Amino acid sequence: MLALGAAAGTFAALYWTSPANSVRWSFTQIHTSLVRGTPKTARALLAPRVVASGRDLGADEFLAGYRPPQQPGTLQVVRCPSLPDHWTVLMSGEAYCFLLDGRAWKLHRIGTVPCSCRM
Repeated sequence: MLALGAAAGTFAALYWTSPANSVRWSFTQIHTSLVRGTPKTARALLAPRVVASGRDLGADEFLAGYRPPQQPGTLQVVRCPSLPDHWTVLMSGEAYCFLLDGRAWKLHRIGTVPCSCRM
């Protein structure tokens, strides 16, 4: 039983330290919290400034105007082609770009595919 617990813990640690899995989790948490009406949770996963629709917005300003897609599609997580240390979630023709801030991946840009952030 102890060996099974150690193996499960090791697997979980490796899984969540993978940037692709962490970015997917951040993306999902942002949208889940907005659907549930808890924007404070979503705000914790946003960069201080978010570029959306070509506009540079503060996190609170972004949350006030952002609406999750009506018809979510399949998620694809890839490295940002413009900045390899960023990761991008592709869904429904949009690129949601994340950057690592401390231990959390935070959304900083929503734009067209492919991501063209220049941060």
